[in-house]
Amino acid sequence: MTEAHKAAIREHVAAWQRAAPGLQQVRDEDIRTTKTPEAMQLFAGSALWAVQHRPESTESGLVEQQRWFVKASRA
Repeated sequence: MTEAHKAAIREHVAAWQRAAPGLQQVRDEDIRTTKTPEAMQLFAGSALWAVQHRPESTESGLVEQQRWFVKASRA
């Protein structure tokens, strides 16, 4: 790694450190102003729609899970 690359990484980290307080304020305000029941209704509605409109599956998902486990074990 070159010194220029290290300097760029340091500046990137410093920029995020400078931005952190402002980002935290935005996050806190979003949490304070969120109407939880309304958000839950929106999420529940989209989840229900997805369940009602997904294609029927003849598998339980275990076969697919095992495929992922095999891939992960080889990584």
